[in-house]
Amino acid sequence: MNFKLFNAARIRYEAQAEEARAMLDMLFTKTVMVGEHTDILKEVDKWTKLLAEALDADTALDDFAADRRAEGSTAP
Repeated sequence: MNFKLFNAARIRYEAQAEEARAMLDMLFTKTVMVGEHTDILKEVDKWTKLLAEALDADTALDDFAADRRAEGSTAP
């Protein structure tokens, strides 16, 4: 397995999760964000779903790596 590709995927999911966390933090703590979005709940829902998808993808990648190790592979 390509370690660089595996690591790139992991970094991508972590970055997506961090972006979603940052957006949710701004939506919940920055009153300026309220003025820019008429439907705040829709934005919260959007970023919550993006966070969940990124976390699920990262978990799936971990599960895949654990299965590979259980099969005796030296790759992730």
